[in-house]
Amino acid sequence: MYTMFLLAMSSARQSIYITNPYFLPDDRMTRALTEAAKRGVRVVLLLPGAIDNRIVRHASRAGFGELFESGIAIYEYQAGLLHAKTMVIDSAWATIGSTNLDTRSFALNEEVNLVVYSHDVAVRLEKVFTDDLVYARRIDPQTWRERGAVDRLLEVLSLPIRREL
Repeated sequence: MYTMFLLAMSSARQSIYITNPYFLPDDRMTRALTEAAKRGVRVVLLLPGAIDNRIVRHASRAGFGELFESGIAIYEYQAGLLHAKTMVIDSAWATIGSTNLDTRSFALNEEVNLVVYSHDVAVRLEKVFTDDLVYARRIDPQTWRERGAVDRLLEVLSLPIRREL
């Protein structure tokens, strides 16, 4: 799945829409997303507002700066616990399954995803994504930069174990 996700992100020309509750991409995957955004691809992330693991939340948010700098939009779902794991590329390619964007899913856990190269399926998943954004709050890059000292400290403390989450 790791290689497939990287190839899909790297080949995107118009859009990448990702819904994922445990968003802890490694440097290579972060680079694929930021490079896509820099070449004009609309990259939008839908992440959880509430999460069952606070350390994962802090580790995830620690990486937002680089994403914001490249123009990636980040939303946090507010209507409940987000557990969907989907990605849609260019209204043509889509995946849905159990794979989180974290080291555990790619290297340790046994995950399964359905990958479909279908305009009809991709457009339907894009519609679900857009509908979910109605129940989400966009994270403002300036507000994120001005977050409190406690959040910053917890983010820094999470970094040594980020690859284990």
